[in-house]
Amino acid sequence: MMLVVLGVVALIGLAAHVARELQPRRPQLPDDDCPPPGLSRLVPVGRQVDVECRDGLAALELWLATRRVRP
Repeated sequence: MMLVVLGVVALIGLAAHVARELQPRRPQLPDDDCPPPGLSRLVPVGRQVDVECRDGLAALELWLATRRVRP
């Protein structure tokens, strides 16, 4: 009985390993757009910084250009 349980557990482990191997790989980022070691992708680097800076400045300019009425 114990051998059957161990066999089933081994088959489940093997199936999980094969399923992980069959998953498509995530695309690699270009070298100039990779985060420094130890930092995740949540920290903007490279082109992402330029895009976010440009978008932020455009939003700030729009906000500054709008006429606000004080209550």
